[in-house]
Amino acid sequence: MSDGCRSTVVLGALAILLVGCGRPYTYSIPQGAQVVHVVSTASEVRLEPASVHAGDVWMVIDAEAASYTFVGASRPGGREGDPLTDDDLARLARGDTQYTATSGFSAGGCSPEQAAEDRGKMGPCGNVMKFTVRAGKYAVLWGDTAHPLPMAVLEVLP
Repeated sequence: MSDGCRSTVVLGALAILLVGCGRPYTYSIPQGAQVVHVVSTASEVRLEPASVHAGDVWMVIDAEAASYTFVGASRPGGREGDPLTDDDLARLARGDTQYTATSGFSAGGCSPEQAAEDRGKMGPCGNVMKFTVRAGKYAVLWGDTAHPLPMAVLEVLP
C-alpha cells in the first residue's frame, strides 16, 4: 500500500472514531406534529393539551430535571401499550400497576451545556419523547417513589 493510501485509510479511521465519540444523534420535533407539554409541581402533573388524536405524539418535559412514566395497558392476549380502561386508571391511582406497560422518560442527567443544546429535541440529553398512541386513555406519572404518584391522563381521540 502506498504512503498516500495509508494516510487516507488512517485519516478515514480517525474521522470515524471521532464521530463515534460524540453523543448519539438527536431528533427535532417535525413541523405540524402533535405536541403535549408535561408540566409538574410538587403535587401534580399536567398535560397541555390533555387530549390529542391517535398517532404520533411528542411529549415535551418543561422542567429542567424531571422523570416521568408513560403508561398504557398490557393484558394477556392484548398488545402492549393499548389504552387504559377507567378501572385501570383507578387501580393505577392507587399504585397498582398490574397489566400495565410503562416507558420512562426524563430530562436531566447530562451537563447543562448538553441539556441546553438538546432542549426541544429527542435524544439522550433532550427533553422530548415520542409515543404512538391509539384512541383511548393513557397515564403520565411523575416521579417514582411516592404512592400514589401524581398522575395526569392523556385522552386520545380517533
